[in-house]
Amino acid sequence: MLDKKLIFFGGKGGVGKTTLSSALSLLLSQRNRRTLLISTDPAHSLSDVFGLKPAKGTVKVNDRLEYLEIDPYEVIKEHIERALESIESFVSPETFSWIKEAFHNVEHTPGAEEAAVLERLSKVILENLDSFDHFVVDTAPTGHTLNMLRTVGRVGNWLEELLKRRREAGRFKEAGGLNPRDEKVLEILRERKERFARFSEILFSKRTLFVPVLIPEKLPIMETERLVAELKRLNLNLEYIFVNKVLPPETTDSFLLMRKEQERRYMKDIKEKFSHLRLIEVPMKERDVEGIDTLKEIATELGRRLGA
Repeated sequence: MLDKKLIFFGGKGGVGKTTLSSALSLLLSQRNRRTLLISTDPAHSLSDVFGLKPAKGTVKVNDRLEYLEIDPYEVIKEHIERALESIESFVSPETFSWIKEAFHNVEHTPGAEEAAVLERLSKVILENLDSFDHFVVDTAPTGHTLNMLRTVGRVGNWLEELLKRRREAGRFKEAGGLNPRDEKVLEILRERKERFARFSEILFSKRTLFVPVLIPEKLPIMETERLVAELKRLNLNLEYIFVNKVLPPETTDSFLLMRKEQERRYMKDIKEKFSHLRLIEVPMKERDVEGIDTLKEIATELGRRLGA
């Protein structure tokens, strides 16, 4: 795992993706590896986990670790503003008013959030590919993440079709040459298509690892089963599965003894359903995970269990 360039943590909400992705990032930085931890979950909590003040842009944790929280709504607004700026001078005020209203309605359409996250994520990773040894991605809950991953192929096909139509339209204008606006549009489309092609190549290669995270309970097991099946269908690299918040083996408390007995049944189920993956158990902590010191404890635990 520690040799992968891009590591995604995914799963149901509340299973500990943020904690584990943060601890792994800290572990990598302790191994003298430059690491960028990225959150694609709109409900960001990296600052809370590290005990730092929320900030826009990249935040430095130590000399080898930084993190970035992507705000999809901010990305969508930036795209709309840039698009409107490029259009305004080419249309009448009445038409521009209608276009502006239509563009702002796009903010709330299904898939806009995932597309915005994918746009920013691809840019951040490709622009910093040589600056960091690892990128660790703390993803949104399962449904959002799968939609984002499916979007990679859809966006690539859509851009190819747009370029094809633009090229065909350009043939009719060859005598007079393309105007500057058409040239700019073609340039933007080509850049995005090339970027998504490069990002897709990394995403679906062995350099990338997707790590499902769950806790030993019925609903997370069921959701993880669907997640793993879809990740396999998308041909994403799966090698590990993290089971978080595992109760201590020894207890005399009657309530915890009942929970432990139930947990044993669920652990048996997990081992059977995901026998093709290497299972990493992460013990439940006695207190909330907040701040570098607690994360260091989990990082040490992960290092021991990963054999690093």
